[in-house]
Amino acid sequence: MMNEGPANTAKSAREEAKEKLALACRILGSEGHDDLDLGHVSVRDPNNPDRMIIKGRGLCLSEIHEEDLVTIDFDYRKIEGKRNPHGEMPIHVEIYKIRKDVNCIVHTHPMYATAFSATEQILRPVNNEGVLFANPLPYYDLLTDLIIEPQQGASLAQKLGSEKASIMKNHGIVVVGETIEQATGRAYLLEKTIKTLCIAKVFGEPKWTDDEEAATKANHIFTETRIQAIWDTLVRRLEHREMPLRILEALLHKMEMSLPGIGKQRGGRSI
Repeated sequence: MMNEGPANTAKSAREEAKEKLALACRILGSEGHDDLDLGHVSVRDPNNPDRMIIKGRGLCLSEIHEEDLVTIDFDYRKIEGKRNPHGEMPIHVEIYKIRKDVNCIVHTHPMYATAFSATEQILRPVNNEGVLFANPLPYYDLLTDLIIEPQQGASLAQKLGSEKASIMKNHGIVVVGETIEQATGRAYLLEKTIKTLCIAKVFGEPKWTDDEEAATKANHIFTETRIQAIWDTLVRRLEHREMPLRILEALLHKMEMSLPGIGKQRGGRSI
């Protein structure tokens, strides 16, 4: 009999990436980044650095599960997945092509960041999280329309440069990271920082941390351990939000087992 040791049961790097990517989509969707079925998150394929796994079209970020992801190569060909890809694939493909350090990309339209994108103001570190973005973020204003052509994606990638995020005029944000955890955390913290700045302006003219202290503070606070802790916290928050749905799903499954035919009446996917 074959020995079924850990090597036979452990998830592959690709399976883990897909699981985390689906989690990242639902986290961001539940934390203010949902915009109907728009917005997308991707990860570089661990098995092939010239491919990416990305949210499929037709669902909100908060609805995404592993079966809703699609695999695309950097020639814009769909390799795997039941859903169609988003039209803004060039945002992801062209950044991955020139940023070999990037393994995850977030493009969303959160309310405060999108409103801020209309002002052309410089984001200032008015809270602890803001020190991550103390260097003025690139402001992409070549166009405000959807990024659907490779040359448009390339221009965005060039504007992003070596930075961790870019504000897209009248559109939203693009955020990158070495890992899913890092990119997701940065996207969450960017929206939080902009929201804090907006609220601060209601009370008066904000003061912010100077450049030297911001750099020191960022290195001191946002270590790899801290980024992981932020991710773990966001995962727990998502689990709490989804718990009632999981309970309902379990009850419906139990009903299906005891009452054959009810599954056909439900139809579609699980909750």
